[in-house]
Amino acid sequence: MSSGAWLLLLLGVALALAFLRRLSAPGFFAANHRASALLAGLAGTAMGLSAFVFVGGPALTAQVGSGALWIILPAPLTAVLQCWVLGGWILSQQPRVLSIPELLGRRLGSGVRLVASALLACGCLAGLAVQGKAVAVLASGLWGGDGTLWAFAVLFATVAYMAAGGMRAGLVVDAVQGGLMGLVALILAAAALVHAREAVGQVLLHPTPLLSSFGQVAPAQAFSWYLLFTLGTLAQPHYLQKFLLLRSRHELRSFPWVLTASLMVVLAVWLGLGLASLALVQRGDLPTGLGDAVIPQLLRQLGPWAVTAAALGVLAAIMSTVASFCNLLAAAVAYDLPQALGKAPWPLGWARGLTVLGGLLGTWIGVSSDRSVAVLGLLGWGFFTACLLPAVLGARFGATCAPAIAAGMVAGAVSCVVLELLRPSFPWPVEPGLFGAAVGLGVVTVAGWRRSRS
Repeated sequence: MSSGAWLLLLLGVALALAFLRRLSAPGFFAANHRASALLAGLAGTAMGLSAFVFVGGPALTAQVGSGALWIILPAPLTAVLQCWVLGGWILSQQPRVLSIPELLGRRLGSGVRLVASALLACGCLAGLAVQGKAVAVLASGLWGGDGTLWAFAVLFATVAYMAAGGMRAGLVVDAVQGGLMGLVALILAAAALVHAREAVGQVLLHPTPLLSSFGQVAPAQAFSWYLLFTLGTLAQPHYLQKFLLLRSRHELRSFPWVLTASLMVVLAVWLGLGLASLALVQRGDLPTGLGDAVIPQLLRQLGPWAVTAAALGVLAAIMSTVASFCNLLAAAVAYDLPQALGKAPWPLGWARGLTVLGGLLGTWIGVSSDRSVAVLGLLGWGFFTACLLPAVLGARFGATCAPAIAAGMVAGAVSCVVLELLRPSFPWPVEPGLFGAAVGLGVVTVAGWRRSRS
């Protein structure tokens, strides 16, 4: 099946789901809280992993070696961590919440909800930029034609059904795409390792510095990535969104197993493509200095079938993540911001329009950027970690000083952005998102201590 045919098939299925019955705000933003663990787990994996796993991560592994794997080392633990720390708490909220800012506002007040809504909307634009950039890179390297046109074509196919049916339509489509991603990931990983078996064997028998514990990544940077992608899972709105979809706390019994299993299956593509491309670059069968384009080059060596399979897997990952970010952005602006200001939520027509507008703006930012998919992905993940981690942990564990939480969120976001702008010239291997989260938590801690002394 071609990439275009897959887009049309998913569009038709999702639009049919969208119009099955009258849509309400709970249906548009949280799929009426009716998802099973299996359905939400597959959809959550598809929404959370994105094109970074198929493009940016393996390409980064080819460039810096095993140090890039510190990003995914937390994977076996993160689902349990999310369910243990946040899952039960989120599902115990009555009445059920429809968004992450609403969750924070219920505990910390409208001021925190207002700040969280604004920052979440900005972070969603960064997340959409990653997906737009990934489509452009793969299109120019694999599918032919203009990468920018492909990026907007994928966007329009996604926002069409998300604007019509919201998460009620997106949940089923994303679950299907999660299953497709797992199948494609296993096939491509195995094929890449078989294709490069001689080069991989040489690299493993005669290890280069790239296959040391940290590769070409400074140990401090590797540990920063590990902490960022461990703690950061507690602050990614598209990860937390899956708890809003579940129908009850009983689903948490099997939810960690579903999440972990599906996550590990899909991450096989990172390991397979990353190791194969690294080995082929070392042997000279792939040019050096390709950046993100090294993965399309490798897939073309595997043959036309691999190009088609990769296209389907990447489209599934990208469309699911775009769907989630567009829906989160629309909820932040049309549902949370008005209520934080003491007004009624905007009608769903506005949410539908914001779904399209946000997707367009985020995709334009991505295709206009000269940064790699990996760097853009780190920026998006780090921004959410910096601004939302202080608030999520504060709300979860009983913080009562709402002004301090709001100040910590802003301080974390600003610190992350400033450090990100200085990343090329910054002398220490500190991850901006982790640094921003530390700044935000520091602000909350100091404010709480001063309040207790007064």
